[in-house]
Amino acid sequence: MKTFTWKLNAGASCEVVHQVTKTQFGDGYAQRTSFGINNKRTDWSGVKTGDFATVIAPIMAFVDEHKGITPFWWTNPHGKRCKYICTDYQVAQRKGNFWQIGLKFEQVF
Repeated sequence: MKTFTWKLNAGASCEVVHQVTKTQFGDGYAQRTSFGINNKRTDWSGVKTGDFATVIAPIMAFVDEHKGITPFWWTNPHGKRCKYICTDYQVAQRKGNFWQIGLKFEQVF
């Protein structure tokens, strides 16, 4: 399994998702239970800026190679190495040859 080695710019954010099953009853009562063994997932969003040819294009090639289905290792900003997938990204030109790529990493088990 390959490793995503680029560091995201400062300002990356995470979203913690707890997988739960909810049963709603007619009297307003709801019962919730955790769903699955790994019911807590941490997804990350962030950007990387730099020269198109040396920074952005290699990141695009890495993500494209994994096609949104093959997991890869990445060490998140908290220093925890986990498996992630990246299904899409956004690329924007900032000025001249200075570009930005926006990524969302979804944790997988």
